[in-house]
Amino acid sequence: MNKKNLLIGIALILLGISMYLKNYNIATGSLLTLFFGIGLLYAYSIKKEQPFIIFGGIFSAIGLMSVLKDIRLFRMDMTFEALLIALGIIFLFIYYSKHIEGFIFPSLILPAIGVYLILLRYLNDRYAAPSIFLLLGFAFYAIYMIAYMGKSTWPLIPANILILIGIFAYGISLDIITWHKVYLNRDYIWPLLMIGTGVLILVSRFRRIR
Repeated sequence: MNKKNLLIGIALILLGISMYLKNYNIATGSLLTLFFGIGLLYAYSIKKEQPFIIFGGIFSAIGLMSVLKDIRLFRMDMTFEALLIALGIIFLFIYYSKHIEGFIFPSLILPAIGVYLILLRYLNDRYAAPSIFLLLGFAFYAIYMIAYMGKSTWPLIPANILILIGIFAYGISLDIITWHKVYLNRDYIWPLLMIGTGVLILVSRFRRIR
């Protein structure tokens, strides 16, 4: 049987099962998320590539908890934000216990996204929305300090860029920076931004050489 046809057949069967179980108050999205996660875990068993087990574990956990909640076996009132933070802690534990390098990324990025969603829920969008850049920037700083310090400095590049974008976004959100002011001071602002970005790249490069 053609491999492409096999995948299409399996996908149709899983979609059909998901749609059928919707009659029993099990959301189609919950089952599809679970099936997708299991599929990624199966792909990991074949190819042994870290992204498959990382994202497979994330989607499987989210899907399983959603299904258990739909069939009322999962009584604990855990929000999606708390789930992301909990998954991050689990990945961090696995990183330290099994020394799987790829796990450091979801262990810090997932909680950052979870905290961002909590801020969106309780704060005004004007104050919460730009925080995603700062939170992800700090997450990459933590990734560098935990897993890459002394070995490589590449996480500092996205960290610095995200922090700068976050500061700029907050400046716009709080009306400290306006497009009118940026335009009027373009002869000063843009050169300074380019110089600052260049300095950050050079610093990262020199640290890598050393």
